Amino acid sequence: MSPTLSRISPDWPCQVKAPGSHDWERTAARWLRDLLPARYAGYSTLTRHPVLLARHAQLQVEHEIRAVRVALRTCRAELPTLGVSETVIEGTIKLYAVELEQLNRLARAVRLITEALLAGAGAGPGTGGGRGWAGR
Repeated sequence: MSPTLSRISPDWPCQVKAPGSHDWERTAARWLRDLLPARYAGYSTLTRHPVLLARHAQLQVEHEIRAVRVALRTCRAELPTLGVSETVIEGTIKLYAVELEQLNRLARAVRLITEALLAGAGAGPGTGGGRGWAGR
């Protein structure tokens, strides 16, 4: 990670250039697109407007966090009925715990990128930088 990015926040993704630097929004949009299912790449409204892309990525990550929490909360009760051994259940619990940590880091990174986009860093025509979105 470059010194500039490490001063932003430890949660800032290393794949995204620092806000305000040349082409930073393009790197942010690419990183955000990678968080979404591949089918979303075909929606030009999302791909042309980084703030909308960030909003959708945040929603996607939040839904994934909820899904992992449900899976973690229910696996001790449900997995034995599927014939899963206690050893595999314990491994599954650890897997979900690690995934939950990763998703929480991703959510923080998406929020940082969203804040930078909303602050208007590098805002240009069609970026949505600095204009916000409904519901926030």
